[in-house]
Amino acid sequence: MQEAFQEQRLVRVAEVRRVATDVVCIDLKPADRRPFEAFEPGAHVDLYAPNGALRQYSLCGDPADPSRYTVAVKREAAGRGGSSSMHDDVEVGTAMGMTGPRNFFPLSPAADHSIFIAGGIGITPIRAMILALERAGASWELHYCARSDAHAAFYPELAALGSDRVTTYFSETPLLDAAALLRQVRPGAHVYCCGPEGLMKAVAAAASHWPEAQVHFEWFAAPKQDWPENRAFTIELARSGLTLEVPAARTVLQVVRDHGIDVVSACEEGVCGTCETRVLEGVCEHRDVLLSPAERAAGKTMMVCISRAKTPKLVLDL
Repeated sequence: MQEAFQEQRLVRVAEVRRVATDVVCIDLKPADRRPFEAFEPGAHVDLYAPNGALRQYSLCGDPADPSRYTVAVKREAAGRGGSSSMHDDVEVGTAMGMTGPRNFFPLSPAADHSIFIAGGIGITPIRAMILALERAGASWELHYCARSDAHAAFYPELAALGSDRVTTYFSETPLLDAAALLRQVRPGAHVYCCGPEGLMKAVAAAASHWPEAQVHFEWFAAPKQDWPENRAFTIELARSGLTLEVPAARTVLQVVRDHGIDVVSACEEGVCGTCETRVLEGVCEHRDVLLSPAERAAGKTMMVCISRAKTPKLVLDL
């Protein structure tokens, strides 16, 4: 995982275009004249929408061209307002705060073949992956699920790469048979999935017999899970010199904010990594969907918006 803190920069919108029903593509340029850093496929940035909402958007442009960052945003009618602001309040010249890029969904250098499964706007990180693999002449296949071709962002471009590699499933109801697709474990192949929870869970179940290191997910929202009953614990903030109690009904994030410690967060459900914080002592009960089993075992960081403690006390780098 990457360090939680990154400098916030000012960016300006260079272009806005519609790429599917309810989906706009937004090109961003630096507003401070410093070039963007190169990004790896699968990376995302945190953007402050014009209404102040902080949201994560996958970089879906060409990783070989860091002159601009490109994101695609689907309007979520039942959302919290971030996507609506990105659709209604953004135009060429609009300035926004941005941090990143960060990458919790990287391509594996060990993959001989990549199997991509995308649902709707979940195509965004996968598009950047495909562009990179195409340039490298690497082997890949895409299974793209959407309501219709009109709802499938970047569909004409991706379809042009060949029906032998791009399979579409356009329907109001899921058509992809994930169990059949992943029934046979393919040595050297890696599976990448991004999309709505139903698709993600189906793929996770279908790939449960695959080696864990060969299956990768990018979650938009935390899946429902049965966590152990919350218990109170103590946190010691090494830099602030505070020792605080975290009640069963409160999160670490809530408690530190109550005491004037500003920790940037966005999703507050363990899927974005914005609040990742270094753990100096103690054992965490990780409840995020980002850390790998090895990272959880190492216990060097935690997502303070959702994760808790297994030991009576945690010492945090705050």
